[in-house]
Amino acid sequence: MKVKYRLKDWQELAIGGVVADGGNSVDYETGTWRTSRPIWNSENCINCLNCWVFCPEDAYVLKDGATKKGAPRKEIEGINYYHCKGCGLCAKECPVNKQGKKVAIDYIKEEH
Repeated sequence: MKVKYRLKDWQELAIGGVVADGGNSVDYETGTWRTSRPIWNSENCINCLNCWVFCPEDAYVLKDGATKKGAPRKEIEGINYYHCKGCGLCAKECPVNKQGKKVAIDYIKEEH
């Protein structure tokens, strides 16, 4: 069988490329893998979207929002626990958490 086209492998993709979909986590429940889960605190969140960018499973849900001046922007709406596998990248990359005064993303032990 002759292949008409070939998809690029990861080594051929541009550095810093973003996968817009949740990959295969859209098709599979990865949330049962975790031993702890993130708790998102909307009051402390600054909507930098670092959690969304660094999440390997696209578990953060976005909604349409606006800046104080009325310009459109995306905001965090919550976490889709069906896909979250509790890796902790969101909490690690959160600038609010890094400052150490407040916590925007906390982790608790998962009860199964």
